[in-house]
Amino acid sequence: MQTLQRVNLLLERRQREALEKLAQQRKRSVSDLVREYIAAGLKEDNSQQRERMLALEHARELSARIVKRRKGKRLPDTVKIIEKIREERVHELLGH
Repeated sequence: MQTLQRVNLLLERRQREALEKLAQQRKRSVSDLVREYIAAGLKEDNSQQRERMLALEHARELSARIVKRRKGKRLPDTVKIIEKIREERVHELLGH
């Protein structure tokens, strides 16, 4: 078992009461439950981070395949195109 370190943690009353009730039901300590929940939360955060990184890598690979298929010619900047369309529409609506 790893060495434990003391930490002061501020909880809302209802959080503390819920933890105490759950700990009593499970015959475990509040500290044990908090450590379990923290570990699960960190694992979930890491899992989501991994998913985001995989999605980003997939997007990069897809972009590289598109550029290769287009023989090095990059796709137009869609943000600039949309901004131009919006600007043209504003001028149209305002009668400029």
